Amino acid sequence: MSKQLIGTTSWLVPGTYYENARLVAQIVDFVELLVYTWDEKTFQLVHSEIDKLNSLTEKFDLFYTVHLPTDNAENAISAYDYFSKSKMKILNYVLHPMDGAQNLLYKHAKQISLENLKEKIEYHQNMTFDVGHHILGKKFPREFVKNVKEIHLMGVAENKDHLRLNERALNEVKNLFKEKIKEVPLLCFEVFDIKDMIDSVNFFVAAFDK
Repeated sequence: MSKQLIGTTSWLVPGTYYENARLVAQIVDFVELLVYTWDEKTFQLVHSEIDKLNSLTEKFDLFYTVHLPTDNAENAISAYDYFSKSKMKILNYVLHPMDGAQNLLYKHAKQISLENLKEKIEYHQNMTFDVGHHILGKKFPREFVKNVKEIHLMGVAENKDHLRLNERALNEVKNLFKEKIKEVPLLCFEVFDIKDMIDSVNFFVAAFDK
């Protein structure tokens, strides 16, 4: 993966993983599958759509990242096991630091990146930088920037994140990463509205084209 890839979330309109991925298959390079738990309902939905999700890779070169479950380590491990054994083209797995997930993290260190949270930041050889968590919570250490594999971009205003990208959030990213921004492989626009996502991508690209 040589060029910088742009992605977005699997929740842009009400619907399933496939319905959202299909909507943007010709707009972005990858879709972040938001798998916040791994209960029977989530498993059945993913399992029923996995062939169709793979078909988007074949037709449009659409790849995926997986945001692993955030509720407990057991679900994070189960979801990772499922996706890692599938035929899906997964570029990265994003994990929140949590008790019980250390073995998963270090056993599959190259495949998984650890996200900074508002209340907690733990070091790992691969990091996911979330600008919303950075602005609203603990500040991301500058010395961790070299380890960032994926950036979650969004706007932040009035103590809310996951908004359309704005100057405040963009400037935080610029100031923290400086020229290193060009070396981060994955840029995920983590907003939950398709118009806001497209506007955010255009805003980001225009800012760096100047």
